[in-house]
Amino acid sequence: MDITNLIGPETICLDLKAKTKDEALEELVDLLDSAGKLANKEQFLADLWKREEIGNTGFEDGIAIPHAKSDAVALPGVAVGISRSGIDYGAEDGELSDVFFMLASPDGGDHHHIEVLAQLSTKLIEDGFINKLKEAEDIEQARVLLTDIPESNTYSLQSDVSTQYAEPISPWKLRLAHIKEHLLFGTSHMIPFIVAGGVLLSLSVMMSGHGGVPESGILADIAQMGIAGLTLFTAILGGYIAYSIADKPGLAPGMIGSWVAVNQYSTGFLGAIVVGFFAGFVVHLLKKIQLPESMSSLSSIFIYPLVGTFVTCGAVMWVIGSPIATAMSTMNEWLTGMAGSGKVALGTVLGAMTAFDMGGPINKVATLFAQTQVNTQPWLMGGVGIAICTPPLGLALATFLSPKKFKRDEREAGKAAGIMGMIGISEGAIPFAAADPARVLPAIVAGGIVGNVIGFMFHVLNHAPWGGWIVLPVVDGKLGYIVGTLAGALTTAFIVIALKKTVTDDDKDDLLSRSYRSVEGEGEADVLAVTSCPSGVAHTFLAAKSLEKAAYSMGIKIKVETQGANGITNRISEADVEKARMVILAHDVAIKEPERFKNIKVLDVCTKDAILNAIELLHTRR
Repeated sequence: MDITNLIGPETICLDLKAKTKDEALEELVDLLDSAGKLANKEQFLADLWKREEIGNTGFEDGIAIPHAKSDAVALPGVAVGISRSGIDYGAEDGELSDVFFMLASPDGGDHHHIEVLAQLSTKLIEDGFINKLKEAEDIEQARVLLTDIPESNTYSLQSDVSTQYAEPISPWKLRLAHIKEHLLFGTSHMIPFIVAGGVLLSLSVMMSGHGGVPESGILADIAQMGIAGLTLFTAILGGYIAYSIADKPGLAPGMIGSWVAVNQYSTGFLGAIVVGFFAGFVVHLLKKIQLPESMSSLSSIFIYPLVGTFVTCGAVMWVIGSPIATAMSTMNEWLTGMAGSGKVALGTVLGAMTAFDMGGPINKVATLFAQTQVNTQPWLMGGVGIAICTPPLGLALATFLSPKKFKRDEREAGKAAGIMGMIGISEGAIPFAAADPARVLPAIVAGGIVGNVIGFMFHVLNHAPWGGWIVLPVVDGKLGYIVGTLAGALTTAFIVIALKKTVTDDDKDDLLSRSYRSVEGEGEADVLAVTSCPSGVAHTFLAAKSLEKAAYSMGIKIKVETQGANGITNRISEADVEKARMVILAHDVAIKEPERFKNIKVLDVCTKDAILNAIELLHTRR
């Protein structure tokens, strides 16, 4: 998180009225609250004092940096205050404190406070920075010093951020958002286990030539590899949900508790989710208990994991294990009993959700529902695996059947979409949906429904937690799978062709589509960018291409580094940073080596912003 995004005029006070430490903290908290950064200022103030009890945040040279990670923070922010008379803050050197930086960071698995502290430290060690800040004549001058944004350009980034976050988030919406983040954090770590385990087990069964798990030879060994992956994934799911809530001390309680729930009570993935949240909140509450200083060093590696594991496992064994197991058993019996119209209804819902946002949160809910039950209800993946690939395949087919309805760059994108569809990556349809959502979204949803329902009705069994034709070797009912894929893709293609108008390419579009690319040499680019997404595949490279295309159309030299499944490519060097005006970090996961950009203007966005609004992002370079 760039500090530039966190400091606005409304969170700077050049003349604090406070005379004591209590009053200073309250005045700075009021600044954050008025800026819409806090959901509950009283709770945040209490959390600040808990942090102060661990150790005073007053430092030498009159600087104080009170900070806290708290559930009461709606949006990360930094409040800056100057005291003209000085305040007895209890600093170790005994001097009065007169420059205050208050950091507010949401609680959870992120580390906003660490990133901002690192960036703030680079400011504080600059010669004369503190004196210049104290001498600032107005808030705008102070903000320029803090963010390094030239005065003529202060409208660009900060004004956009202030406008975007003007409305505070309600505590209820904030809590729901946190729950979603914790769940996605767990599932992102779980998916590699079910993919590796499911595919290996399915391959061993398929190659054995009979319906059972091989009992001897190399195929039995491969089957055991797969079984290990499918056995571990629930523990990984619960463990990393707890980790997201309570950091590392939650990992052991979440994993061990989930293991007990799944192996002793057969709760399945549903139990792992419940136990993961329970373990995370247990450890989170334990961390709020004030421990003697002599025990604080043992808390994270001994006390919290030990007590958290005991409480979590005890709750599973004596309270929640059996009810969760009953709920899971009831759900599996309901799914097993579905047939005819029941399968049509379920297929319609899952197909629409899978296709709708092409790898987004709605897609993830539907695919996760099927993926986590691939070993017990493989018919769910039989339909969902088809719906995963119909959006990109349908758009690729449309560009082939009716090329006059698409521009040249869209026709080129159609080739890539076809490949992505075959290997089960829904995101291949994103460029089309971004350019024309009103026509494309209804088409891909219809195609996903048709494909999913046909898969269900043909009783297709997909033993791999993935989609596309890449999984055909482990599909029972291959004909139905192929028919469903073709029917879904054709449905999408025909609807798109019927809705879209004929377009005409001009010479400029032709040249643009063939010429835009990233700078590869060092010290040549005006703008830098880094793109990265959880899978390291689709959104990473779609965001990169969108930025390259926008830069070419604007006459800007851009160098894009991708941090994807194959590691870092087109790495940005020190020479690039020295030459460029700014860097765009378009990411959905943490960027590797962010410290490279501490001396350059940073625009921090998600990959979807880069895909949809590349030109607007590049306009902020001035």
